[in-house]
Amino acid sequence: MIRLLTLATAAWAIKRPPRGGERRNRIAVVGSANLDTTLAVGARLPTRGETVSTRGDPLVCCGGKGANQAVACARLVDDTLEIAFYGRVGSDTAGEVLVKELQRANVDISGVRRVAGGSGQGFVLLEDGGTVLSVVNKGANHGWDLQSCDDAWAAEVVQNARVVLLQREVPERINEVVARSAQKAGAIVVQDCGGEEREMSDEHLARCTYVAPNVSELARLTGRDLDRKDASDADVDAACHVLIARGATKVLATLGSRGCRLVSRDGVVVGEACTSIKAVDETAAGDAFRAAFAVALAEGLDERTALRHAAAAGAAAVTKEGAQPSLPSREERDALLPSLPDVPRGGGKRKWWSLRGGDTCPWKFASRLNSMKDRRDLAEGFDNDPLGWVRRQGTIDGLDLVDFNFPEHLGGLKVEDVQVALKEADLKCGAVCLRYPASKFRRGSLTHPDPEVRREAIQLTIDACVWAQALGASEVVVWSAWDGYDYSLQCDYDQLWQRLVAGFQQVCDAAPDVRVSLEFKPTDENTRFFAVPSTGSALVLCQDVDRENFGLTIDIGHCLAAGENPAQSIAQVASKNKLFGVQLNDGYQRIGAEDGLVFGSVHPTMAREFIYWLRRNQFDGHIYFDTFPRSEDPVRECELNIRTVKRFYGDAAALEADGLQGNLDAHDAMSVLELLERRGMM
Repeated sequence: MIRLLTLATAAWAIKRPPRGGERRNRIAVVGSANLDTTLAVGARLPTRGETVSTRGDPLVCCGGKGANQAVACARLVDDTLEIAFYGRVGSDTAGEVLVKELQRANVDISGVRRVAGGSGQGFVLLEDGGTVLSVVNKGANHGWDLQSCDDAWAAEVVQNARVVLLQREVPERINEVVARSAQKAGAIVVQDCGGEEREMSDEHLARCTYVAPNVSELARLTGRDLDRKDASDADVDAACHVLIARGATKVLATLGSRGCRLVSRDGVVVGEACTSIKAVDETAAGDAFRAAFAVALAEGLDERTALRHAAAAGAAAVTKEGAQPSLPSREERDALLPSLPDVPRGGGKRKWWSLRGGDTCPWKFASRLNSMKDRRDLAEGFDNDPLGWVRRQGTIDGLDLVDFNFPEHLGGLKVEDVQVALKEADLKCGAVCLRYPASKFRRGSLTHPDPEVRREAIQLTIDACVWAQALGASEVVVWSAWDGYDYSLQCDYDQLWQRLVAGFQQVCDAAPDVRVSLEFKPTDENTRFFAVPSTGSALVLCQDVDRENFGLTIDIGHCLAAGENPAQSIAQVASKNKLFGVQLNDGYQRIGAEDGLVFGSVHPTMAREFIYWLRRNQFDGHIYFDTFPRSEDPVRECELNIRTVKRFYGDAAALEADGLQGNLDAHDAMSVLELLERRGMM
């Protein structure tokens, strides 16, 4: 027995009356129409050479990427938009069924033609959990008369269209001529990359507003290995930039349960998937996603909102069997919007949307407040106290934030006085940085042998969290000059570690809305061996503290002192979602000294790589310059640091667009160095 599922027999039959009369604002969909047969194969899809039996009866319903997207748009739009479908069906019974289903959905079918022969067919193998494997017999979908489908015909197709949806189950010539006319008409063009595996010309890529592959299609189009288990979001972004380098404006890559990434030269918009639903059949999820995205754009919504609507529609589609029968209504889409993830910033987790990347540096900047003590000959009119230093920092072009040391800068001050100084300087508080006073904590702060002193250190850290919140910041950076040792056999290492873990747990639990960030350092004139001497050790501490609001601040000078590559430290910490902050500087590291020189002045290539990995991992904190311009003008020095970061950010974008990832994949040092040479970066 065969189950035939149509729109009419589905629970949500369309009741809106057919549209007629003159054309209004439209979405034009050009593509395929297929009659699908779905076979449920149970727990898993067959492997090569294997035969499996089906469970239950075959399900026959209407499908095809073009028809699916047309029906999905019709289900999602309000009455201000008309949906028109342009495609080819056969002279068989299947062709009649396909046309009737489009009519039932209120799709304008004046652009559908019947051609001799059979209609397109789709054969879908469905495993438990919704994963599918599909094969398409193109049939009538390749029955277009290419000579008659010229520029004049395409101009008629895109007339009054706000958005044009294309797929790759029809001849490429059709997509190319329609995209050319749509570009001339000023319409948005969304090119779905699903369908036949074939080349896409650079000219066509440039005519599409959005090129929309899933991860497998993106891999085929770019030659990148994205199907491996360890393929990261950065790998996806790099593949998208391959298409951008060829002419694509924006690449919308869908990643299934990992959400989506909208990549352009200007940035990356990251969208999470809806994880609260149980998948039954993923057949038309991508079509529902792209249709909802198109509808939102046609309705004038911004990209972020459009992607949110798309995620909800795609999630709704996987909850039902079949292609077109699974496509959601506007109400079903809206019902899922509240269930989409909305993760707060704390704990290093990704926000629902995050705009990063491109040539324009997105970060805010802060600089060492104590630098304002120096070169007093250049500080006429500014008091030589913390609030005077804040006002002096207000003269720095491009500075956004102030990071205060606590209690050094804030002890004895009122919150209101600090807020007034910040307002006068047109700055905000970025973070509060803890500095435990030597008079009390020289033998340790959180690790002190006296439990009462440890309690005082914990309370002082909590007080810093209170100050941070009072000043509108959400981060406390902890660096202790005293938690470590100088001699062998001086300390019990197990005790040191256990006290650190317990202390940070108490602080994090007392201030759950504040990100508590450890700034590790391997050695110092005050403590030759710190309790947390390396990036790896700091990550183990994060694991043992086991609090979402506990993470790390990476200081370049500290990494260099530890014999580490700062960029590698960024990659490692970011991979664990523990990168809360960064402190930028440079130095020669002679005899373990921390020089605090201008960022990129000594190790420019290393500095560029540092920024590349911050950009690649979508760092969402602010940049703090921990430099010591004791003889230089600290205002000019900070401005140079800001300009350098912005320039290196643009360099990172350029290197990415030039295919840096391919050289990284191949461990090809010479090609990277030659690329830097061509770009004038060395």
